[in-house]
Amino acid sequence: MNPLPYEVELYGLAVLLYLYDSSVLLYGNEAVLTRTSAQRWSSSWGWMGFSLARRTLCVLNPFTPHMPCFRLSWNFRNEHGLHADAQWPLFAERLQQIAPFVVISGIALFAILPLGLFSALGAYAVGAACVLLYGSVLLALYRLYGQRKSLALVGNRFWGFAFECIACPPFAVNMLRRITLAVRVTEPLPIASERLLNPEQWTKMRTECLSRVNLALQSADPGTAEYLALAAHKTWLCAYPDHR
Repeated sequence: MNPLPYEVELYGLAVLLYLYDSSVLLYGNEAVLTRTSAQRWSSSWGWMGFSLARRTLCVLNPFTPHMPCFRLSWNFRNEHGLHADAQWPLFAERLQQIAPFVVISGIALFAILPLGLFSALGAYAVGAACVLLYGSVLLALYRLYGQRKSLALVGNRFWGFAFECIACPPFAVNMLRRITLAVRVTEPLPIASERLLNPEQWTKMRTECLSRVNLALQSADPGTAEYLALAAHKTWLCAYPDHR
């Protein structure tokens, strides 16, 4: 006999699916940059205590699904690929119009729906949650459909994305981050971080980058092309001041 009521299981499943969809597996040369406001960015690294197939787990802030997140990497074995690209943050601007719908869907699923499941409001709250949830999701998808080409959601990819959002509401709450995390950013992580992060965040990022390069240097054979490229990258990172 199941000791848990179905309401608890249903809500628990929604939370688990949302946390799963808010998690990213990152390689040692990857991090996530999140736009927290119009002029502010933050960074997230994988948790070194967990490793799966040489990748670490990074759980994004579950309370900020409306903030665009981008996965960036850098080839610290190639000192020649250090070029800037200021165009990819424009994806965040294009998606600002669906941010309010993401917030509404999150409130409906994780605040109003529990009132219906665990309080005397019952069907009234459940009905309101469903209307707000699917109404906001459909409006967001309508907005996305109008700019699907610029967001690389063309053809079956858009309809598959729409089906996932409608069939699995926890994924819908995370739709903005699902889109931005899929954006292919060619700008190296250190270059983008130096430009976008505030001085304190950039200092932490540079320290972490140097730590990753040092780890790679320890496993490389001295005198090889790989070792020389890593050493050049370390010199390049050290050339930046702690505060801009």
